[in-house]
Amino acid sequence: MGAQTNVTLVIIDDNPGSLEFLSTALAHDGLTILTAQDPEEGLEIIFREHPQIVLTDLVMPSISGLEVLERVVEFDPAIDVVLMTAHYSSESAVEAIRKGASDYLNKPVPVAVLRERIAKLI
Repeated sequence: MGAQTNVTLVIIDDNPGSLEFLSTALAHDGLTILTAQDPEEGLEIIFREHPQIVLTDLVMPSISGLEVLERVVEFDPAIDVVLMTAHYSSESAVEAIRKGASDYLNKPVPVAVLRERIAKLI
């Protein structure tokens, strides 16, 4: 990793098991991980903490991952947003990338792939 040692990652997923799994899988020195089960709460954390990376589920009850993406890009286009979904479709992948997502991952995401993608963004 480069000179930037303190990176903040916000994970938004309405599934607590998923949040737990992702936080554990990505735990790393110099990486602060903040989580939210509720996308609204996740956005509040993002606006307050100004993370470098956001990892969000695509399909959530109140706000979709695409809407989270739009609001984050509007707030700060420099923030890397990675979408995850168990409901993969090339249309949503294309739309996500077009709207500014840094990456689009299929769930379940293998830990090694997830670590590698996040490490690239750091």
